[in-house]
Amino acid sequence: MNDDVESRVLDIVARQSGKDRAAVTTETTLKDLGVDSLEAIEMVFEIEEAFGVQLADDQARDGTETLQGLVDAVHIALAHAGHAAGPARAA
Repeated sequence: MNDDVESRVLDIVARQSGKDRAAVTTETTLKDLGVDSLEAIEMVFEIEEAFGVQLADDQARDGTETLQGLVDAVHIALAHAGHAAGPARAA
């Protein structure tokens, strides 16, 4: 299921990694994209800011989990924060 959260997370990852958006899917890992640990932390910070949530410290830690895990983490954080899809942001 492609939703707004998924699309926004994948857009951020593509932009931060410098990869073509078409190459970034929920099955992609950060390692697949050549993202190092510092870049992963920066991505998580940007995702947190975009959605107004805080993710668990281990999100994207080693880059081997698929991006679906990151999308799921945002959904969980939004649910805990009581948001439906986070604050509206211009793309």
